[in-house]
Amino acid sequence: MRLTKPLLTVGHVDISNLCSVIDALAESHWQENTYRQTSYEVHKQTNSIVLLFKSGSYTEVNEPLLKVFQPLLAPIFARFAQYYGYHKLDISKIMFARLPAGNSISKHYDSDPMFARYHRVHVPLKTNSLVDFYIEDNTYSLKAGIIYELNNLALHGVLNSSQEDRIHLIFDARPIKRIAQATTHLFILSPNNSGSTLLSNTLAAGKNVLSLPTEGQYLPEFIGPNPAHDASMYVWSQFNTLNRLTDPRSYNWPAIRKGWSNCVTQPQNGANLFIEKSPCNIARMNMLIEEFDNAKFIFLVRNPIATFESIIRGRADLYNIEQLAVDHIIWCFMQQKQNIESCAAPYLLIHYEAICDNPTIISKQLAEFEPTLDSVDFSTIHNVKGRTSPLVNFNNQQMESLSEAQLAFAIEAFTPYAALFAYFDYDLLV
Repeated sequence: MRLTKPLLTVGHVDISNLCSVIDALAESHWQENTYRQTSYEVHKQTNSIVLLFKSGSYTEVNEPLLKVFQPLLAPIFARFAQYYGYHKLDISKIMFARLPAGNSISKHYDSDPMFARYHRVHVPLKTNSLVDFYIEDNTYSLKAGIIYELNNLALHGVLNSSQEDRIHLIFDARPIKRIAQATTHLFILSPNNSGSTLLSNTLAAGKNVLSLPTEGQYLPEFIGPNPAHDASMYVWSQFNTLNRLTDPRSYNWPAIRKGWSNCVTQPQNGANLFIEKSPCNIARMNMLIEEFDNAKFIFLVRNPIATFESIIRGRADLYNIEQLAVDHIIWCFMQQKQNIESCAAPYLLIHYEAICDNPTIISKQLAEFEPTLDSVDFSTIHNVKGRTSPLVNFNNQQMESLSEAQLAFAIEAFTPYAALFAYFDYDLLV
């Protein structure tokens, strides 16, 4: 993780029992796992004992040794979590690294993208004043029994000029980022007025689902930008709201996660899928990937002409609402296309029209995408914006309510972006 300084001192910890167990280990344990030494030239002179390693879907665990060391490591993990105020830790690596006397680790960068998301923590167990740790242009003599966090995205290396082996505990950790007991966080990314309430209400009625009583951005516990606070609702991309929505500094995500966890609907036993549908999610996809463990996305779109009618009807109080509406819709479709093409998380693209016209097919697609959604039923009565009704495609009804001038204005504004809408299979003349 990139820090504002090369090294942070977290605090002291008792390592006496840990060192005693390490001293009693047979040399064969140090020679058992040589992946690090054979894969990375800079670590060729080291030895390591890997207790845990996770990368994506791959997990390696030395269960016998982890069972031995876990109670000895727990106080160290607890002290680190305490330092940052983390409730629980997601640990992706636990290892002991030995640099034999007279050897070195050449200066290098840790380049794997996951290093930017995890704290890299060192706890010297055996060291001395003749071991130099280099970070950028600084030289450090790390002390045994102190927890350090390293900016491993900076240039760093080690020289052991002493006659003794240097041994560090190294672990990579970050806070567990989840709502209540959720193991998957499913976000609906949709332009507003495009059917996200219909979809989220239907999904929330399923078993094993955790949801919020309203859009997460409208709860008092949401510490972040809210279009309802600055009169930009429905057309927020055309206001300064957008700058705040896309600025990570505008959010207190730990507080948001805590607040949402306290607000989720009463979960059934085993409920582990959290669903949230704030339309502004479309502007913060990458933040959601970073701030919620195992994030998945449903990209939802709707005919832009029907969306246009919904917006100008809902915000008739705004000056120049027709222009604001078309500009907002164009921005949303451009952003949705960008989201789809850059999304590093699992996702599913759904059309509002397909939900209404082919609900059985959509239910099957949802179950294949996320097995927890194996009982989605679109046939029930739906409550959307205060109205209850069976599943109905309102597109034609809404588009027919536009005046000739309004329809002509929308088509003229959207026509230069015909290729963008065609990307989502929308023909503006239909």
